[in-house]
Amino acid sequence: MIDGRAIMSGVVIAVLSILGLALSPCAWAQQPAKLPKVAILSPRAPTTQACGANMQVSYLPCFFDAMRELGYVDGKNVSFEVRYAEEDYRRLPALAAELVRLRPDVILTAGTPGATAAANATTTIPIIVGPAGEEPLTRLAGNLAHPTGNVTGFTLDSVEQILKCLQFLKELAPRASRVALLLNPENPNFRDYPGTLVPAATQLGLTLITIEARSVSVLPQAFAAIAASGANAIYFFDDGALTGSTSVRKQVGEWALKQRLPVVSSNARFASDGGLLSFGTDLHALQRRAAGYVDKVLKGTKPADLPVERPSVFKLSVNAKTAKALGLTIPQSLLQRADEVIQ
Repeated sequence: MIDGRAIMSGVVIAVLSILGLALSPCAWAQQPAKLPKVAILSPRAPTTQACGANMQVSYLPCFFDAMRELGYVDGKNVSFEVRYAEEDYRRLPALAAELVRLRPDVILTAGTPGATAAANATTTIPIIVGPAGEEPLTRLAGNLAHPTGNVTGFTLDSVEQILKCLQFLKELAPRASRVALLLNPENPNFRDYPGTLVPAATQLGLTLITIEARSVSVLPQAFAAIAASGANAIYFFDDGALTGSTSVRKQVGEWALKQRLPVVSSNARFASDGGLLSFGTDLHALQRRAAGYVDKVLKGTKPADLPVERPSVFKLSVNAKTAKALGLTIPQSLLQRADEVIQ
């Protein structure tokens, strides 16, 4: 005859044993707390160089430095998931989708192509863009002061900044009249150019000519197109795949000098690499600000409470050696405004 009390006693003992195991220190140790996850979508390539180095891939080392200063240690109290497009913008949508599947707490990216890919991949995960073009980021955020979606961050290359650079070009080279806009058509930030620049450029007496270069490999064709266009000056758009490379900046500067063409750029380092003039933003400082935004999101702040910030500090650099080689005299008024004069 089966003893019901014995069976019940056995069941109770078994249940208590399971509960004891579940509540034991060993069981808890096997279930570590979930770390907050930061996904990083980089349009560029990996780098081992430090923040501040004159390198092709410059922004992530500064971001990681800033995160460490804020107390974040990968694998200890945060998890970083990084995907690199290695200058191939066509890879960004697939990489963004891959990161979204990991269900991160926040996504960091940079550049208009990266921002667009991330925004197309998710409408719920907060996205910090540091930085991207002003017009595309305005469209993605909905409202600069109070973003209406999941995207916020920092702008770069506003129309006003580009026009200011063209104004400096006209001051340095008064005879400039036909300006070749050397740009990467794969970068969505440039889709509205030169259209939005034409009215102000016309007032400066400048005709704008679009010259496309999708990669370093097609620069010779771009140079030939500039020569054939009759341009007598060049504006080199700031783009990670082109101006992000020291060797490319030098290559463009050297070719332009041989052709006796003044060339300016919104890349802050262009003048130091041989260009005539640069008027740009400190990208390293922007990455530190981006780390601050990521920190706030991890602590619960919503993108709507993080306004899109415009750069407020620009560096004006003039290369006196290049100006002399081109037979140009730098106006005293421009010398007084310059943050750096390269001799």
